[in-house]
Amino acid sequence: MRQPTQRQAEPGTWNEQDLLRRLCHALDIAKLTVDHLAANGYTDSRDPSKNIRPEKIISETAVLLLAASAIAHDEVKSRIQAIADRLTPFARNDRAKVGLCLEPSVAWDYALPHVCLGRIGYRDSTFDELLRQSLQSQARAGRERVPHRMLEQEWVAMGWAQSTHPLKTVPRTAELGLARLSILNQPIDLLACTRDDVYAFTHALMYVTDFNLHPAQLPRPRAILLAEAEAMLAHCLDTQDYDLSGEVLLSWPVTGKTWSASSAFAFRVLAHVEDQAGFLPTPSTRVSEAKAREGVERTQYLLATAYHTAYVMGLVCAASLRPGYAPPAVIPACHTKSGSAKHILKCMDADEKPAHWRDEFDQLAAPEADLLSGFLLNIALRRKAAKRDFGGIYELLTLAYDLDLANLPAASQAAELLERLAVYFKHRTNAAPDTLLSQIAPAAASALDKSLSCF
Repeated sequence: MRQPTQRQAEPGTWNEQDLLRRLCHALDIAKLTVDHLAANGYTDSRDPSKNIRPEKIISETAVLLLAASAIAHDEVKSRIQAIADRLTPFARNDRAKVGLCLEPSVAWDYALPHVCLGRIGYRDSTFDELLRQSLQSQARAGRERVPHRMLEQEWVAMGWAQSTHPLKTVPRTAELGLARLSILNQPIDLLACTRDDVYAFTHALMYVTDFNLHPAQLPRPRAILLAEAEAMLAHCLDTQDYDLSGEVLLSWPVTGKTWSASSAFAFRVLAHVEDQAGFLPTPSTRVSEAKAREGVERTQYLLATAYHTAYVMGLVCAASLRPGYAPPAVIPACHTKSGSAKHILKCMDADEKPAHWRDEFDQLAAPEADLLSGFLLNIALRRKAAKRDFGGIYELLTLAYDLDLANLPAASQAAELLERLAVYFKHRTNAAPDTLLSQIAPAAASALDKSLSCF
């Protein structure tokens, strides 16, 4: 395999050679995935939950190629061309064309890989004409979607307009209106959000920013969105959900050039895990199941269960390779009190679960660890909320106030949680005097006042 050419990295940033190597690794996996799975998808006779439709693989591969196309390196370009040549027949096969004829309400879904390929120079006027006919049908808008899926539709439409009229500026006002309907315009529930909630956030942000290729306006300030993203990122790392961790991490390079301490540390963790395993593992990839298979069956199993995390790492590296967007080589300095990390760890060590982030964290010197006190607080609050340890939440909020961390969105939401519980307890007629709620009720309002006063 050809090694990526070197270019002088910006001072203090992650080594560009390493970012290129990781992107090329993701593209190499994409080539294998197309060769093995693009024709028929994946069917697992032992576990049908792992089945994957070919359209999903084709679409996600096309998105990776589009995001990587902005990187002007020969090694990346040659890989994109090799994959695109293989992918194009599947993206515009009879199944996709018949889909445009029979289901105009999902025309953009069938057309997504075609549009992505068109944006990187692989156009097809015949497919364009059939798509145009489908979009002119009466039933073209005949399916209701949630906001982040509506953003996806507008994103594909914008891409098609760009690919068919490359010299024309395409306005993106529609995306801003839809973004205001999405989770991007509202504080996410950082203490109880589900995986689907985080997924809606990450995908809405991808479509609005167009992977930083042709971004539209964000519905809320970048700093606010990324403060919430830090809490989601901490939770995903703590549960070792590296697929979603990578998607959340993408929030930094697709919205701006500055990385936070938490995001810089998270990239370090993902890079280390990838180096150890050869790819970012997912909960669905079982080593024992892989060993029980042989030959092509084993290869297809590994690709089907791990290709998506590899693609996500490729997306992060592609966005980070744009000039000025690389993650920092060291954790960036921020306001923090000496010893803050140690104090928070004392509150959460009883809840400790084995996680790769802790292995990386334990190698940090104390001053560097203190820079991640917000990261630790986000994890600790989420853990306490999951265990319904309301006394523990109050203890953490008191500590956060003393450490000047009470302005974190998760801390504010935790304080509101205690206030709601205090109101609940106040009007609860059959409450036993020694319940946990009675212990936290008097302090809940005080905790809320302290937290919100820091904004």
